Amino acid sequence: MGSRKTWLLSCACALTAISTTAHAQAGADVNVIEELVVTAEKREQSLQDVPVAVSAFTDERRELVGINSVADLTNFTPGLAYSTNNDRINMRGIGRFTNNRSSEGGVAMYNDGFYTSSVTAFAQSSLFIERTEALRGPQGTLYGRNAIGGALNIVSKRPTDDFYGEVRGGYGNYDNKAAEAAMSGPLFGTVRGRVAASYSHIGDGTFENLNPDPKAKDEGNRGAYWTVEGQLDGSLADEKLEWWLKASTTEWHSLGRGPGGRTSAIYGLRDVTSPFQASLTPNAAAFGLSSSVPGNTCQLCFDTDDGNYINLESNTYTLETVLHLDNVDVKYIGGMTYYDYRLQTDLDGTSRQAPFNLPGVARPYFPRRNNQYQEEVWWFSNELNFASTYEGPVQWLIGLYQFREGSNYTLSDARYPDNPGFENPTLFSLNPATQLTPAAPNPERRYAYGSSENVSKSYAVFGQVDWEFTEELKATAGLRYTYDQKRSFESARLFCLYTATCPISRVTGRAVDVTAVASPGTSTDPAVYLPAFTDPTTGLRHRGLKESWDAISGTLGLDWKPDPDTLVYAKFTRGYKAGGFNSGTTTLQANVSTDKETIDAYEVGAKKTFGGRFQANASAFLYDYQDIQIPISGLNPVTNTNVSSFFNLPKARVIGFELETTWQPIDNLQILANYSYLNAEIREACCFQDSEDPRGLVPGAKLAGNTPAQLASPTAALNQDLKGAKLPSSTPHRFTINANYTWELEPGNLSASLTYVWRDATYYSIFNRYYNRVKSYDQTDARLLFNDHDGKWTVIGYVKNVFDSRGSAGVTSTRVNTGPNTGFVNQTVSYIAPRTYGVELQRRF
Repeated sequence: MGSRKTWLLSCACALTAISTTAHAQAGADVNVIEELVVTAEKREQSLQDVPVAVSAFTDERRELVGINSVADLTNFTPGLAYSTNNDRINMRGIGRFTNNRSSEGGVAMYNDGFYTSSVTAFAQSSLFIERTEALRGPQGTLYGRNAIGGALNIVSKRPTDDFYGEVRGGYGNYDNKAAEAAMSGPLFGTVRGRVAASYSHIGDGTFENLNPDPKAKDEGNRGAYWTVEGQLDGSLADEKLEWWLKASTTEWHSLGRGPGGRTSAIYGLRDVTSPFQASLTPNAAAFGLSSSVPGNTCQLCFDTDDGNYINLESNTYTLETVLHLDNVDVKYIGGMTYYDYRLQTDLDGTSRQAPFNLPGVARPYFPRRNNQYQEEVWWFSNELNFASTYEGPVQWLIGLYQFREGSNYTLSDARYPDNPGFENPTLFSLNPATQLTPAAPNPERRYAYGSSENVSKSYAVFGQVDWEFTEELKATAGLRYTYDQKRSFESARLFCLYTATCPISRVTGRAVDVTAVASPGTSTDPAVYLPAFTDPTTGLRHRGLKESWDAISGTLGLDWKPDPDTLVYAKFTRGYKAGGFNSGTTTLQANVSTDKETIDAYEVGAKKTFGGRFQANASAFLYDYQDIQIPISGLNPVTNTNVSSFFNLPKARVIGFELETTWQPIDNLQILANYSYLNAEIREACCFQDSEDPRGLVPGAKLAGNTPAQLASPTAALNQDLKGAKLPSSTPHRFTINANYTWELEPGNLSASLTYVWRDATYYSIFNRYYNRVKSYDQTDARLLFNDHDGKWTVIGYVKNVFDSRGSAGVTSTRVNTGPNTGFVNQTVSYIAPRTYGVELQRRF
């Protein structure tokens, strides 16, 4: 660590010395921070005039500092966190704690004003994106849906008045190849067009597969992505009506690259002596092997036979029209998306495929297991805004919003693909005379299945008024009414093989369908409108869920602008997020629904520019966060696996401070720095059980709410009080600094950019224990950019994670519940990308 800091200090000193010389040569050129225009409040405004904590990045800024992914975006946005492994984004401790399609995220994401539930669009290159905006804090009045934590906006590059063309190509380590192209210009009349395409393929994986099979492949950040996008825009009636249309399609075909991909390694021990580790199926692929898991052999290692294959198809269509009337603009934004994501994961954790015999079982055991996860989603929305455009102290905006989403969500489709005994199962029965009754066929050889068909609807009406009652003071008030409705139709099926639950299978070799007893679906939850029943044709057990929520949210604020370079603001915001379901589980959970979340947010902030060379934006906030939707895992005694149930934690308090600065001390030298402090603490939450510490023995556990019988039993799981625990993914401290300098040379400009990021230790579970905590880490990135004087050529060289830091971006834990290592807690640690480097060439026409 010391050598890194010394190296960085040396670079900084050298950069300062060189830039000082260049400044002496440059003379008295004016060095003023460039104004950045954003649409954070659905109007074009200078960033420094918006009373919201906003981080905004143009395509030039992204190229200069190296924002090429969502993870990069978090480096430069205070309070923003992202986990690649599960595709969850978090703002100021508020976000999404489950990927279930019947639950909502806490950070709203918009692509050109059209709502999206996927973070993937924010990883597109600067060829497609003109500007990215991150709005921190509840944005429910104007953005509404799921903006309880904040909002992210993408503004695409639009068609141009003159012909424009660009091609890009790049190559990096891990056999990383990329090619991009764009063309834009006038077509006919007032109509303009733009088309852009991108292709990326990474040939080598970042994680080593210990599978001895020569056909086995390394994984992690490997595979192909491609995107094609087309746009048209134009105007009618002497530009009184402007319109814009975009269509885009994206496909992924990867091996551990992207959300859900292989970014993690498992460390710990496994049970290799117990032939039956679960109540329903043996789960004994490691029987007789070493108790050490692959991560103990080398840090970025795994051992599997089923690849971590990811396939995605996504098509999006967006339409925007603006009608300019006298004193009013009428704006319509509508769109639709089809999104099909499929993920295969290896479940047995070994590369073992050959069948073998377990003690007491004459039939062979086939160890290979995998899961086929799928999200097939389609959604569309319509929004109509009416905004004042006249000159005057009072400005207003009102709007209507409609959203509908449908999805087929398969959380568990777990299979024994090599075992034909699952194809023709028998029905579970305690009566020997009926134990050979055939069950519905199971040609996919599933042993656990859980899915749901979901429909989500949302409607809203909103308005906001700004009243500038003096030249220095402005008041803002906004209200929004939202109504949400959800339906879910669940399907589940479970099988048993060879275990004590179904001894008949040891004789027949056929799996036993235990769905009726293992997934009864019995529940008093008011969301259940269709009681559980079994379809005899498919063997699936179904249940219907339906619920609705509504809320009034809004904001009230006061801005003070004593001079053109200063803005001070204070505001109160009420945020809301609809409730949801934990639908589609294999056991049809009893606690299946949650109530809505609310937040009362108090924030003060200041934005100041000093002499055009130094800019500081600061904000401090206090949140009263209520009924937080949290899935809590517990051991299911029937399946002997961890299952998640949904709960509303009563209350949390979030306190934070954020600072962003830009300093241009001399010509051509710019220093960007940001810092965030976050204390997201649970204030009321009792009583819950930690599946990794069922007896509450680990330091930090506070037992509460247990009966005398529970306390007396040596095996009973005990309840804990979570008051004082930190919310998951709420990093207490994070600091980023970037220094970039541009040399003005005869052939063109050469820019050097160096970024350093430090993140504090973070918990990734509401149970703040050592096994759910990752250590602090730092990361350094470096870039060189050359732009010729004609603006036609750009050459970029980059190194990300210069010192190959093994920083952790998340962790999950699993307790060993059988065998000699019972009680040991294994960790699955998700890592940031290792050192990557490469070059990129851009040519514009």
